[in-house]
Amino acid sequence: MVSKKTNTDLTEIAELLAVVDNQATSSKDKMGELHGASSNLKSEFTTLLDEGDDILAMLDNVDLLPENEKSILGDSFDDLMSELVEPVNAGQTAAIKTLNIFKASGDYTDTLINAREYAEKEGIDLSNPYYAGMSQLEINNINRILSEKYQLSALDKYDYAFAGIVGIVMGLVDVFLVGSITDGNKNSPGQGWLGKKVDSGYETLVKNYAKFEYAAGDHRGPTPNFDNKSAAIRWLENAHKVSYDAANNAHVIDGVVKGMNPSNHHLMSLAHDSGILGLIVGVLDQLTGKATFIDADGNLLRVATDSFENANVTNADGVEKVINAVTNWFGHTMSDISGASGSKGRGAGLPGPFYSLTQELHFGSFDVNGKDMDVAQLSEWLYKQGLDVRALTTQAIPVVVAEVLVRLYWLFKKHFYYGKSWKESMPLANADNPDLQKMLLTSMAAFETLDIADALARGGLTPKALLSINFVGLVDLSFRSIQVLRSHHRHLKLLNELDDDLQAEWNRIYRS
Repeated sequence: MVSKKTNTDLTEIAELLAVVDNQATSSKDKMGELHGASSNLKSEFTTLLDEGDDILAMLDNVDLLPENEKSILGDSFDDLMSELVEPVNAGQTAAIKTLNIFKASGDYTDTLINAREYAEKEGIDLSNPYYAGMSQLEINNINRILSEKYQLSALDKYDYAFAGIVGIVMGLVDVFLVGSITDGNKNSPGQGWLGKKVDSGYETLVKNYAKFEYAAGDHRGPTPNFDNKSAAIRWLENAHKVSYDAANNAHVIDGVVKGMNPSNHHLMSLAHDSGILGLIVGVLDQLTGKATFIDADGNLLRVATDSFENANVTNADGVEKVINAVTNWFGHTMSDISGASGSKGRGAGLPGPFYSLTQELHFGSFDVNGKDMDVAQLSEWLYKQGLDVRALTTQAIPVVVAEVLVRLYWLFKKHFYYGKSWKESMPLANADNPDLQKMLLTSMAAFETLDIADALARGGLTPKALLSINFVGLVDLSFRSIQVLRSHHRHLKLLNELDDDLQAEWNRIYRS
């Protein structure tokens, strides 16, 4: 069994092989040079022989008597004599340099030293001796095979630079256009231009949805003014009443759910979650005639309520009832997403997906305006300040744009630079594309660096800085960090496999 070679041993052997390969190549080139010189000498010698034959033929016709010299040869005799006495031009013969020889001794260390001295003298780059004896095409093929099999990174400085620049640009968009979260009050931090546009967009969405649903149904009486936000919301509230809404069951819920009030009832009611959690709990509450809350102490409560759902829900059965409950939940969600009908200013919208679960986190201590709060209370304070689904949508815009730009860059580079098919170039940040994960992490790290710096500049080292933090960016940065760490752990296992493969190849070479 051949002893296992370390990376240092393999590198030294690669250096020796690179030097030997260079000497073999130099010897081959020198042999070609000698062959060319010998061919030239042969050609010149043949020419001289031909000229000698010509001279002998001319001399056969020469009358050596001086008085007949001019009559027989004329001026050509003088030309012939001048050529015979003309010296050979030695400058036309190219000098062949002596071939430098790499001398190997019986001692391995001395041989290695001689090889490195030879490499330095001949200008051989041993920084990566494994590539020294390969062509560029061979190097590119090996890099591709190693990268695919062992997930070695193929990123260069331009890849990281592009990802970093995208993160910085989108970070500036976050700082100047997204701004801080706000509840619409005069004393709240400044909301950015993009935040105002998103709020306006949600208002338009609610109005148009109310118009669409009203037009699709059979209604009597005067048509509401759906161009008015409050009127559109009020119509949706009446058309999609639910038992889990505190306004409908105040006589049942009051005093049962500790800490709930009109400004936070959307946060404490799990059915008002704007994601899949709200859908599941909202349908379940409608089917069971109960409401699900998390109170101020973090207790999960299921409260029996009076049913306020319309006949489409209460009179249906089976699958139809579930479908109608989903439709009713969605309609009620649309009535709350841009604030209530009686809201002044911006109003309290719906919490982001799973944000209501923060009411279970009763730990930590934070001084907010002189009041001590734990994580759950701090989350409620942020929600009341305007951290709802509209604010999160605004924060998501520069994050999504950054991701799209990096993924497009990756798509085009894989296809046009590496020659992959469009299908193979799909920018999916999964285990097969660790380099894309690194680029996304680099982009979000640059993004959050600017975001956090701006938040600290606005709020200092206080909870007020959280009003300017891009929470979507933080979540994405955390997710990408975990992704890259998992890929790195998997990469280390592949590197161990690479070491084993190299050792097996070394054993094969050693035995052959």
